[in-house]
Amino acid sequence: MSQKKFWFLSRVKMFKDLSQEDAEELEGMLEQHRIRRRQPIYLPGDLSEHVYLLKSGLVKISKVTPEGKELTLMFLTPGALFGELAVISDDARNTMAEAYEDCVVCSLERERFLQFIVARPTLALEVTRLIAERRQNLENKIDNLLFKGAHARLAALFLDLSRDFGVRDSRGIIINIKLTHREMANLIGSTRETVSFALIDMKRDGAIEMDGKRVVILKANLLKRLRDGV
Repeated sequence: MSQKKFWFLSRVKMFKDLSQEDAEELEGMLEQHRIRRRQPIYLPGDLSEHVYLLKSGLVKISKVTPEGKELTLMFLTPGALFGELAVISDDARNTMAEAYEDCVVCSLERERFLQFIVARPTLALEVTRLIAERRQNLENKIDNLLFKGAHARLAALFLDLSRDFGVRDSRGIIINIKLTHREMANLIGSTRETVSFALIDMKRDGAIEMDGKRVVILKANLLKRLRDGV
């Protein structure tokens, strides 16, 4: 196996401690795909036949509500495993995975991946932990949608995104991902108009500024107070 391929697998947290032999076996299961920006990787109703690894680019996971409204659940960066529920269930997908920008994605057949992790209990535990962690994050997101106002949800979103995409400069923290007002609304379960008004308020208060489609956090403490309702 080439050093380049081994380097990619080592970026996936749950695979970083694999032996060379196990990494070679896993690499042999991978099928690589180039996905153009805004193209789906899987859709609701698709069969759960594969698990995926993101090699490069950015993937958006979202869900469509019964009312037809899109709710963005998360963004995934290189090294992420997704479609992981296929490990515990062969039910049809109930979410959508989409290339938010041009991506390289590796797919693994569900049955082969199951056989691989069953033979390695430590790895199986890591996959189980990932499923539990994402479930907890989803439950927390639902709680925020139900019990917090739009300003608090937007402040929480910016603070969360700053952990994964934040880049410091002389102004503060740049969230290095381009988001339209519509996408922000999808992330917090709101409307584009409400997000626009919330952004105006945050900019007026000096908490943020906009750099094109990127948010710059100027005063994280103000966002924390808004998030926490202080």
